[in-house]
Amino acid sequence: MLTPQELKVVVSTLGQRRVWLRKSLEDNKVPASQRKEHIDSLKLLDTAMQKLANTGQKKAQNKASPPAPAKTEKGIALEKARILIAEDDEDSAKLLIDILQDFGIKTVDLAEDGKQAFDKIKTASMPYHIILCDWDMPELTGLEVHSKAKASNTLRNAHFIMVTAVSEASRIKQAVMQGVNDYIVKPIDIDILENKIKAALKIAQN
Repeated sequence: MLTPQELKVVVSTLGQRRVWLRKSLEDNKVPASQRKEHIDSLKLLDTAMQKLANTGQKKAQNKASPPAPAKTEKGIALEKARILIAEDDEDSAKLLIDILQDFGIKTVDLAEDGKQAFDKIKTASMPYHIILCDWDMPELTGLEVHSKAKASNTLRNAHFIMVTAVSEASRIKQAVMQGVNDYIVKPIDIDILENKIKAALKIAQN
């Protein structure tokens, strides 16, 4: 790779050669065969000088404007998300699964009670990105699932969303105080759920 100074010298040398060729073509004493050779050489010189000039311009532009840092994608795509639903009501669970699949989410696991939920969180080979957990369940409540998973360090970076049929301020405050990331009230509004899922995945980690 030529330095700007070396590039300048090369262009100057080629320019001098170009001038000499043009003058030789003006001389009628130059044989036809040599004239053709000079014309071909002149064409090559013109092409070479143009390329060198373009190279110099690009170098100057690059020096004046350093390249912008590469953009990186953040978060997890919907189709790559891993979500656990903890819901003891069969119809509610099926509805949630259908909704998430309509969003484009492919990996959706189901726990039918609190104990199953905790066991799945604890034994998952790949940690869940989001846990949608019903509040009132057999074996363990949603809060107890969160508490046990957090205490055993198995919750990891999962975004824990509490699903509740009761929108009492005291309940919501209790969940937030315990460290639950978010909540959603039944009956579930699909648009609200989608926004919460997407927001959680934006900050999720693999």
